[in-house]
Amino acid sequence: MTTTRTASLSRLTLLRSIFLLSALAVTLATQMVAQQNPTPTVTAIKAEIERQKQSLKDKPVNIPDFGDIGSNIGAMLKSAEDTLNLGRTYSSMESLGRAMDLLSGARMVEAKAEVVKSGLPAFETEWGKASVELTSLDDNARKRDWSKSKAAVQALAEAAQGKAIPLLEGGRGFASATKPSDGLFYMGQAQGEAEFSSFLFGLKLPRTAAGLPLRSYVPELQRLQEKTNAAFQPPKSIDLHDRFIALNSTIKLADELDASKSYAGALYEYLEATRHYGMLDLTVPDAAKVARLKTTLAEKEKELAASKRDDSIAQIFVERAQLWLAHPDGTPTAPDEFRAVRVVVEQVLPAYYAALKPAVPVQRAAVKTVDVTLVRWPYT
Repeated sequence: MTTTRTASLSRLTLLRSIFLLSALAVTLATQMVAQQNPTPTVTAIKAEIERQKQSLKDKPVNIPDFGDIGSNIGAMLKSAEDTLNLGRTYSSMESLGRAMDLLSGARMVEAKAEVVKSGLPAFETEWGKASVELTSLDDNARKRDWSKSKAAVQALAEAAQGKAIPLLEGGRGFASATKPSDGLFYMGQAQGEAEFSSFLFGLKLPRTAAGLPLRSYVPELQRLQEKTNAAFQPPKSIDLHDRFIALNSTIKLADELDASKSYAGALYEYLEATRHYGMLDLTVPDAAKVARLKTTLAEKEKELAASKRDDSIAQIFVERAQLWLAHPDGTPTAPDEFRAVRVVVEQVLPAYYAALKPAVPVQRAAVKTVDVTLVRWPYT
């Protein structure tokens, strides 16, 4: 009996290995074809990456108070380029968006620091100009027709646009609370997010599958917020303080996007918040668990690619998980990345499929609430 069971397990292991190798071969072949015959979308993304890299090369960022931010931006652009070459288009978009955010913030500091040295009135003048421009962009963004575009691109664009006005307001708050120059970086970030959103809309990445049934995600967000509040207890609330800040700010952004009926962006940020929440508890998976996660992830990637529905928002997270397991530069996967892969497989993807169903109302008891404002330094 033991010999038979061992043989069966060996065959199962062999079959799994064959499956993973086959999936890897298909992925590599797809990547080679994509590099040889780039789509207009890939060509446009590559051109934008090059434009940002050239800007950084022509005028390196040098802001002493912001540490080595120029190198950070360069690393993000390299990541965008590397992941694009691997065929991970959505991950490339995410890295490009982060780079554009920071570079735009840095450029604003460089361009306007001398102007606002005279005090808050000078900052308010600059802020007013930026406010008019960004408010107009925000109004126009809400009128965009996404009916023929992939949900992932819509989600990333809506999420970026959703950050613009809060970042602008945050800049004004920093300028008033500390000194005018401190608010400039936020103003620049706001413009960078709006620029990235407009760039994504201009890609016109066509949707070939059935549209995603988007809706309000208020019930899911309320349940996640309640679980987050319950988890915010010592020692976890102290040891994982930064994670709680990221989690709460992501839930807040998802709420704001949902309120503005930017439902693709709201779903994306809800899933991102789900990932943050999952990272509060899970231990690092052992080798056997990692092997199972790799198999499951490969199966899910294949399933999503073959779906007759536009499941591209879920593909964003699967792409990320695959890159955590196989870094473009060949460096080993970190313990937190193994944990994140587990969260994507066991929590984020189930949350995505559950969100495709009709909303389940939340029965909430009357409780007193407290508003907490979480502030972060711009480049952390």
